[in-house]
Amino acid sequence: MLFRLTVLTTLMVNNIYLVDGSGQCFCPAKVNSNGVVAGECKNSNEGGSSKAYAKFTIVNTNRATGQHRCSQLCEDEGNTCQGWAFRDDNITLSTDENNCHLYDYTPDTTKKNKENAENWLCQQKGTLVDTFSFLGDGVCQGGGSSYTQVRAYSGPSDSQNDGKIESVEECKEFCMNNVEIEDEYFFYEPPTPNKPGSACEGFNFITEKCGPSNNLRDRCSTNCFLYGTEPTGNRTRASRRQNYDNYSCYTRDCSCD
Repeated sequence: MLFRLTVLTTLMVNNIYLVDGSGQCFCPAKVNSNGVVAGECKNSNEGGSSKAYAKFTIVNTNRATGQHRCSQLCEDEGNTCQGWAFRDDNITLSTDENNCHLYDYTPDTTKKNKENAENWLCQQKGTLVDTFSFLGDGVCQGGGSSYTQVRAYSGPSDSQNDGKIESVEECKEFCMNNVEIEDEYFFYEPPTPNKPGSACEGFNFITEKCGPSNNLRDRCSTNCFLYGTEPTGNRTRASRRQNYDNYSCYTRDCSCD
């Protein structure tokens, strides 16, 4: 199954780790016609196993940042962790004991009938793929407080520019190939024994960023922005300094087959 990355709602820069050239990501363990099915994790193929191999208590957090921190704990475990579940009532401070569970099997369903099931989110590990979903017009939101950027360029190559991003497809390709140019960008993290490295999870593309042909400046404005964590929303309403006409936001898909 392919899922658009909408799991973690956070303004922090989060590195998604690479596995054999693709990125690690997470998908909902159970989805039906009404959306994501809440509940602790469970695996119907392992005799209905629902046992977590590790439990953590995450405090001083809300639901969004708690989910983010729980996913990071799973990522820190490398291949041992195949899924996680986080419980929170979406209050400002959470003191729920053992509210982050890690699983060494791939959960494919949830304990939806258990008391307080609605407060749990269960996720299974997947892999980033080279397809993208259109999140919406406007500037990406929730994709980190910083981003890489690629300048649309008109004119000969120089020390700063070796080409021009002319289309949304070229911006997609730049995001897909980010692992090959990783050293130049802010969100790259080198691999460790448990963490293979980071990847691009989404981008903003802006059309019509070049000035008129008689403009004395060779360069056009920056028009391709890469995000080191998946965008979770989009904004079309203008700010004091910027309107977002001609902006489009895309997220990278996650495969959890």
